[in-house]
Amino acid sequence: MRRYKKVIIWVAVADLLLLAALLVLCVLVDRRVDVERSEKTSSTLDGVVSRATTKDAEFGSDIFDRPVVPSGEAMGIYMKTDGVLVVDVCSFKNENGESCCPADGKVCTGDYIVSVDGMEISKRSELLDIVAESQGDSLSVRYIRDGEEKVCSITPEKNENGAYLLGAWVKDDVSGIGTVTFVDGTNFMALGHSVSDIDTGVMMRCSTGGVYTTDITNISKSYSSEPGRLQGSIAYRRSLVGIIDGNSASGIYGHLDTSYCQAKYGDAERMYIARGHEVRKGQAYINSRMSGELEKYEIDIEYVDRNSSDKNIEFHVTDDALIDLTGGVVQGMSGSPIIQDGKIIGAVTHVFVDDPTRGYGIFIENMLEE
Repeated sequence: MRRYKKVIIWVAVADLLLLAALLVLCVLVDRRVDVERSEKTSSTLDGVVSRATTKDAEFGSDIFDRPVVPSGEAMGIYMKTDGVLVVDVCSFKNENGESCCPADGKVCTGDYIVSVDGMEISKRSELLDIVAESQGDSLSVRYIRDGEEKVCSITPEKNENGAYLLGAWVKDDVSGIGTVTFVDGTNFMALGHSVSDIDTGVMMRCSTGGVYTTDITNISKSYSSEPGRLQGSIAYRRSLVGIIDGNSASGIYGHLDTSYCQAKYGDAERMYIARGHEVRKGQAYINSRMSGELEKYEIDIEYVDRNSSDKNIEFHVTDDALIDLTGGVVQGMSGSPIIQDGKIIGAVTHVFVDDPTRGYGIFIENMLEE
């Protein structure tokens, strides 16, 4: 009897060990899959070269002659900079306890560092590695300022912890939530304004970027002097659906995955784009898909400025449903298409800080200009 008990115990132990091994194997396989998906998405984005350098090449000069789809879909946006952006130049304590800033007077906020000692720079980590390995030797820094290429020499200094620094705070990417304005075949335009660095306000020089599906998880409502915002969950590893081909003062543009366009917009309503001179005061609508479904919210256009480059339409939200949902206009709604008389006339761009039920829009015609 004892012998049988021992056999049963050993069998149970063996089963437990086998189960544990299977669990470990499952975890390793799951991690491998995640890594492969991540690498696939990364290579899809990092390896992309913009297929069009101008909006005219992207959409064609006949864009006004064919109907497009007004979108209003909230998307996750991720962009890699062309070089690394200098966000700020700041002092630090060197190894002698003295305040210093090697980069002061050499580079400044808004500059893009593109190479150091002849080595191309595309990531913040690459710059930090070169500086760390400099041993305090002078570095030749090539950078872009206001579209012009410049070169300077900067000698890193050790901080109190023995690490070599330039005294420059830099970044190499930017992310957030914005709204797609319209879809033309697989091409799209979004935002109605540039993607800019939140710390400096400088328009990002885009080397490549992606748009991702996002689920809006919360809407922080706007109040007087307190603009709200859309908050969403973005699965960057698995939800890349489009590539950003350009970032301009009047919005980003690019192309979406063909199968995604067919599934999302295949049966969607299409309409023509209006010229600026067609826009008038009076009733209009904001199209939004922030809830996942297409909603049309009524607004009143109170003023039309045909001479402005970006604040062409001044409007007042009159739809109680939108006011109850968002308080009016919130951050993340930029790019939402404005519809009037069955045509796309513009896109939401700004909110009045002191009255979030009022905002500005840009003509689609102006968004399409270079």
